Amino acid sequence: MGDGESRPLVAGRLRDGQWHGVDTVAAVLLALAFGASETRSGGWGAGAVAAAVWLPVAVRRRRPLRVLYTVLAGAVFAIAFTGWEESWVPVGAALYTVAAREPRRRSATALGCALGVVAAAIVLVPQPVPASEVAGGVVFASSMMALLWLVGTALREQRSYAELAARQAVTDERLRIARELHDVVAHHLTVIAVRAEVARAVASTNPEEAERTLALVGTAGRTALTEMRRMLGVLRSPGDGAESGSTPGLADLPALADGAGPRVELSVDPDAPLPPGVELAVYRIVQEALTNVVKHAGSADCRVNLSRTGPEAVEIEVVNDAPSRLPSQLPFRLPSQLLSRRSGGGHGLVGMRERAVMCGGTLSAGPLATGGFRVHARLPCGPGTAR
Repeated sequence: MGDGESRPLVAGRLRDGQWHGVDTVAAVLLALAFGASETRSGGWGAGAVAAAVWLPVAVRRRRPLRVLYTVLAGAVFAIAFTGWEESWVPVGAALYTVAAREPRRRSATALGCALGVVAAAIVLVPQPVPASEVAGGVVFASSMMALLWLVGTALREQRSYAELAARQAVTDERLRIARELHDVVAHHLTVIAVRAEVARAVASTNPEEAERTLALVGTAGRTALTEMRRMLGVLRSPGDGAESGSTPGLADLPALADGAGPRVELSVDPDAPLPPGVELAVYRIVQEALTNVVKHAGSADCRVNLSRTGPEAVEIEVVNDAPSRLPSQLPFRLPSQLLSRRSGGGHGLVGMRERAVMCGGTLSAGPLATGGFRVHARLPCGPGTAR
């Protein structure tokens, strides 16, 4: 393991069975220690009781509530018959486990029961000390048990937040993969489907156009395979997928424009270096916008403009003219799922807005008065932008 990698703590590498072994050893050692201490001050009987109270702690992780109430009963017995002053210690240890492993309401009930029983036992059992010292002992024991309960509760809340964050991370990763798959597959399959229909329709009347269109189909298929391989490589690698060359960016825009099918006029500001995450968002927004052009505008001309608006932001504008021919006027039939902008089944505009928002930017899209369509996005790319 490299010097820059952090090794998990020993506690984080222990399994449940190993933890049970640790608890058993700790319970035996504590039983011996407290039993020996009580034997010196109160005799063998007191020592045996003190040791017996600690032994159930060995299975505290498996049965937290049962262990607590067993230890609590032993502590009351010890207080009543031997006057053991430290009887709250094993009760506090069991309370910590209950707070760390049981729901908050159940652990709070256990805390109230333990505090009440221990306090009642200390107060009700005759003590050869002044009442003020008895009251002080009750306050001290209650405070320490409540403190251990609070520590266990904090640990449980921390574990709960960590599990929630882990589940959210898995969900976010699934959404990211789904978004990437949609962008790759939807764009290239749309181009393939539309251009294949065009080639079939003009094959007998315009073989040259059919050949050019089939070349676009082949290019779209090869590009889709390349991007899918990139995605699979990122998913299989242990890194975060942000390495150079793992995702498409500005350098891939010309090939994207050439393979889209419509006549695309591409203008990229040469002074627009971007963080990798923003480059990917720009590429995917342009890709999805061109997919919509292929779906809904057929052979309409399209203009893509990418420019920096100062050092802090980049703007993307994709504008297509009105369709030169309506779908009903085409000499062939396009697949029905490609024809309607209002079908409601697509996620293109939603996906583009999500990408813009993830980068801290905005995106607007809508029809033009002349009959075309415009997509405009502004993404921050200055210092502080996630790379």
